[in-house]
Parts: sequence; C-alpha cells; structure tokens
Amino acid sequence: MTRRTERGLHSIPAVNSALRRAALVLLGTALGGCLQRSLPLPPPSVTSQAFTACPASQCPSGGVVVTLEGVAQPNAQVIIEDSNPNAHAATGEALVGSAVASPTGAWRAVVLPIPVGGAVLAVQPGDELNVFQILPPPSNEVSSSRFVTVPR
Repeated sequence: MTRRTERGLHSIPAVNSALRRAALVLLGTALGGCLQRSLPLPPPSVTSQAFTACPASQCPSGGVVVTLEGVAQPNAQVIIEDSNPNAHAATGEALVGSAVASPTGAWRAVVLPIPVGGAVLAVQPGDELNVFQILPPPSNEVSSSRFVTVPR
C-alpha cells in the first residue's frame, strides 16, 4: 500500500519566503500609516480679537491695528494674511502678521500698518483675515484656513 502525502504551499521554500516578505511589507506599511497624520491639519483657534483704530499720523487713509490670540499646534508658525486685494501693494508687499506658537500652543500676533513708497497699507474695517498654521520641519504641513472679519 502506498501512502500519499500532500504538501501544502507553506512547505515550498520560495512561496514561504515570498509570503514572509509580503507580510513584513504589509506590517511596515500599516505601522507607518499609524505614525502619520490621517486627518488634515486644522487651522489654529482664535480665542481673542482686538481691533484698534490706527492713529491718523500712521494711517492717513484710515485703518486698524489687529491683535489676535489663540491656540495652535506646539511650535507652529501662525500666519495672518489680509485677503483684501487692496491690502497688497503693486511692488508685492502684503499685510501679514505672524507668530510662533509656544510649546503649549499659545500664540499672539499683531498686524500693523506698513509704509510702502508714499502710501501706507493698513487693515481696513470689513477686511477678511486668513489665519492658518505651518508645522515646523520636517513636516512643514500647512493647515486649512480660518477667516476672521474685521468689524465695520
């Protein structure tokens, strides 16, 4: 009587090593995916807003000084940009304020008027400010925006 034995795929060396490699690649990919952010970076919060009239000596065409405070990711760069097209000079200057969040994430930024040639660029009532954050290297991830409207 002859006894017949069947050998499964797991006992073939080439298949066994290929399966092991595939399992290691899948495991590495799964672990790497767990270490990376899977949701988009949210914009920083704005917990305090202050709008102060700019003195006529500094802002002949009027305007306001804007102070914003909030919470961002620790050590992130927080950017505040006036999105009004009139807040950009023909030479490229723009009304932008920035701050670096503390290790706890707290930040405070002031957007001041800037002289450009013979004119002064200043935030105006009704302008919309674009607030976002950029994580420090090596990530350099940029958040979505939060908009703050300057009261009229």
